[in-house]
Amino acid sequence: MIPPRWTWPALAAVAAGLLVRLLGLRLVDALLVALVTLVVALVWAALPAGEEDPWPPDRRDDAAGARSEIAVLTWAFIGRDGRVTEAAVRRLRELAAQRLARLGLPVAAGLGPRPASAAPDPERDRARAVLGERAWAALTAPGGHMPSLADVAHCVDVIERLDPSRPLTGGPRS
Repeated sequence: MIPPRWTWPALAAVAAGLLVRLLGLRLVDALLVALVTLVVALVWAALPAGEEDPWPPDRRDDAAGARSEIAVLTWAFIGRDGRVTEAAVRRLRELAAQRLARLGLPVAAGLGPRPASAAPDPERDRARAVLGERAWAALTAPGGHMPSLADVAHCVDVIERLDPSRPLTGGPRS
């Protein structure tokens, strides 16, 4: 008969303790060997008992640019010196462009920085009016200049308030 799963570690510890005692170790040392054997055997017995705890399934019902997507994005904002990471700014630009496109204001060139020699673009001017100067400056800052966390928080607030079901009046709603 095979002993139950949790009794064999104790049997192994007793056997190891008796064996080393018979080999001439002092009683204290034999007890220490038995204790170490018990701990190792218990860990060994517990290894197959653990099951992998899977991640909960993603909620794929969120629309692109939904509040939950923006909330997840804010966790990636922390950079150095109170500035955010470049990857976070790129993703924020993408979300803002998606929201603007849903409002009928597609910005074909994107929201990144634009060369000074570029021709005037009425789409960008309308998007700038909708987002406001502070958000526009944060979203179109040239490479190497990352906005502050406060500026990004303002951008997130402005982007969340862009509602494609309401007509635009020229600026973000408060």
